[in-house]
Amino acid sequence: MSFDFFMRNLMESCSYTISFLFLLFYASRNRQAKLRVLAFYFFVAALLMLRAAYAFPNIRLYSMLSLVSAIFLSIYFHETYLMKWKKKVVILIVVGQCAYSLINNFVFAPPVIFDSVGHVLLSTGIVVMAFLFMHQILTNITAEPLSHNFDFWFVSTQLIYHLGAFGIFLTYNYLTKRILPSGENRNLISNVWLVHNVLLFLTALLLAGGILWITFRRKSQSSL
Repeated sequence: MSFDFFMRNLMESCSYTISFLFLLFYASRNRQAKLRVLAFYFFVAALLMLRAAYAFPNIRLYSMLSLVSAIFLSIYFHETYLMKWKKKVVILIVVGQCAYSLINNFVFAPPVIFDSVGHVLLSTGIVVMAFLFMHQILTNITAEPLSHNFDFWFVSTQLIYHLGAFGIFLTYNYLTKRILPSGENRNLISNVWLVHNVLLFLTALLLAGGILWITFRRKSQSSL
């Protein structure tokens, strides 16, 4: 296996696996149901992307990932919010995303190229929910530093990833339609997705670093 193949095909699965392992580690010490939901989500995502690395075509697998992400991340945000109106916003977002995904994949013909609309809807929904969480922590000040707050670390990684990936998702369908038929600049599509993979990997490392930081600080404080 070449390094180039890993970067372009396996880095996604590797990123989700890193997040899964660290979430599993953190969930074993903090028995919250939403942490187990997140760990299961990243486990499923890692399997889907591992299959996508060797499948051709793999568009259906990415559509499945989008649907799984919408459902499980919405469950997490729903359980994290304190206010009922924010929970209702989550329900509206996930219902809309699921309705689009089911209609697009089962009522109409399944997409044969990357579903930019579905992924843009997913990223938009996640960004909205992430900002609602940021509003929550800014209006509910506690003595605990934000750096000790797992939810802050996790939501920050999702915000960074989905804001960064939004432009890629928005343009990828257009680039595919323009470049593939002409047979020119095919590497451009691959390089654009490589940027996405690196972004996903960096946010996985950020989540891992956050979990290690929280765990280290708690051990240090308990030993005082």
